[in-house]
Amino acid sequence: MKNVVSALGVVLSLVAGTAGAVGVPGQGTWQTSLQSRDLDHDGVTDAFYDKELNITWLRNANVNGAMEWASAKSWAEGLTIGGVSGWRLPAMVDTGTAGCNWSLTGGTDCGFNVQTKAGNVTYSELAHLWYETLGNKGQYAPGTGAPQPYGLTNTGDFQNLQASIYWTGTEFAPYQATHAWYFSTLAGWQDGDFGKQTSLYAIAVRDGDVVAVPEPSTYALMLAGLFAVGVLARRRKSA
Repeated sequence: MKNVVSALGVVLSLVAGTAGAVGVPGQGTWQTSLQSRDLDHDGVTDAFYDKELNITWLRNANVNGAMEWASAKSWAEGLTIGGVSGWRLPAMVDTGTAGCNWSLTGGTDCGFNVQTKAGNVTYSELAHLWYETLGNKGQYAPGTGAPQPYGLTNTGDFQNLQASIYWTGTEFAPYQATHAWYFSTLAGWQDGDFGKQTSLYAIAVRDGDVVAVPEPSTYALMLAGLFAVGVLARRRKSA
């Protein structure tokens, strides 16, 4: 069953794209849990601070198209926007035996309806974004495993979020040298049976909220302001 679902998902993801996916008010928590961040001070949102996970998502979920895992990891780690660096691929936690503990109903790290977050522990950042924040549904219902209407029906305010498959930054045990975990934004499953040379999509994330680096013009204004304050203080002292 697992291999059939994975193989079918690869084929469908190549043609799915983002057709019909929009921001849906009232679906998921995205309207309250994601806070806009303008990193380069141009008046346009570049990222979202995720209050529930204490991480920051890059708004554009398809900067370079599909990439092999090493290229995606290198791209994320080398990314700088508005002076903000420290980006990475989304993380997940292998909670079962090393490798995939496949499930349709949930409660594992692999398959559909996987663990997303418990207490202060985030088990899968991408799964939490897809299931909890955006309120999308997996191909199989949690608890019962019965087929249900599913798909990427809500993208929130993200740009270019593909109904496809995205890399995580976590290597897949016991084949760390050749495989890495991924998450399907097409149907909501998580697995690690694709080799690192597979071309999948990538979105960047970073820990915590974003502290943007001021532009050079901002520094100049700050220095000018401090200078003016100093001059005024000296004049008052002389008086």
